[in-house]
Amino acid sequence: MNVIAWLALVLAVLALAASGLVLLRLRLLVFRPEVLAGDVIVPRAGKSGSAARLLLPLQFSNSGYADGVVEWVALRLTIDGRTDHSVLMSPVAEVDMQRFIQAKRRLDTENTIEPFTAFALEGRRSLAKFVLFDVAERPRAQPLQLRPGRYAFELFVKSSATRQPKLERRFEHAVEQKQVEEFRNDGTVYLINYQINLPAARRELASVEWLPGAPRRA
Repeated sequence: MNVIAWLALVLAVLALAASGLVLLRLRLLVFRPEVLAGDVIVPRAGKSGSAARLLLPLQFSNSGYADGVVEWVALRLTIDGRTDHSVLMSPVAEVDMQRFIQAKRRLDTENTIEPFTAFALEGRRSLAKFVLFDVAERPRAQPLQLRPGRYAFELFVKSSATRQPKLERRFEHAVEQKQVEEFRNDGTVYLINYQINLPAARRELASVEWLPGAPRRA
């Protein structure tokens, strides 16, 4: 290989490496939001026959270096695979879990922040939020009544990084009759996915027992 061919090869390799670094930098200097979810809490209803609302511990993280905004989230619930009866649920409040537990796991004006609004997420940061969902378009839509079955959840997120909402997580839980009875007796129902780790959410509650009877997780 002559000198000119060798120089051409070296220049080509350097150009390829430079383009790779530029591409990597561009990918890093963007807002790249992600969300972890899997646990569902059904707070105490307060009275027999009340509709169920769903409280989800959500961990938002930004793997990019640019700041951005999480504009809204939504939850689609399908029971026993009946997609023709899927329910759209919207966020109605953010819950202060410390105060929620101090209030014996009952929602009140002291532990709910209404309405749930868009929030900023800085680059390379994580943020835990506890979001309360209710059936969208109430009072026209039927309220959610807890009953036994297989509950499939789909979590959508719209951020400043996307033009359309993005399906971020799918997970399922089985609701048994004993849990329905517990809710009807003014108890709080916990649907926990122990395969999902929510470290930021756990750190938020490190000083309190938010999940009675369950082993502590990192």
